[in-house]
Amino acid sequence: MKKIFTLAAICLALLSASSVFGQMKNNPKVGDMFINFTVQQDPQNPNSKVSLSNYVGRGKWVVADFWASWCGWCIKEIPTLKKIFNDLPKEKVTVLSIAVWDKLADTKASARENGIVWSQIVNAQDIPSDAYGFGGIPYIVVFDPQGKIAAIGLRGNNLYQFVKKSVEGSR
Repeated sequence: MKKIFTLAAICLALLSASSVFGQMKNNPKVGDMFINFTVQQDPQNPNSKVSLSNYVGRGKWVVADFWASWCGWCIKEIPTLKKIFNDLPKEKVTVLSIAVWDKLADTKASARENGIVWSQIVNAQDIPSDAYGFGGIPYIVVFDPQGKIAAIGLRGNNLYQFVKKSVEGSR
């Protein structure tokens, strides 16, 4: 009987701890303002810092794709991102790839190999996932021109159609 109460007490303590830590992690939702972060892209160059705010909240729609070179599902999203980049007006929408949890050399090679020619933040590691509270990729966020989150988690044609309608509606 004493073991059951001890086990129950341990489970309750773990549940409480996970609840507290879960609340500490960011979990932005549609309608929230973007959470800024800054990344030093080249560990050898302190002048290589770039922030999400260099892109978001500057009057354009931004499709931010958090990805890694080793992620097969991420690679499968690249054609949709290319379509957005090629088909929609660049004065209204920006595509931004943000490499997380990846080796810098692998990110650069995969970007070249897969034709990622739009804006990139590389070597971000866990900075964005800590800021946005995600644990899996691809993690795609669409930001409106003011910097509010307009959509999270859209992929493929659903992503393209959402961005297209949003851009056309903001004329």
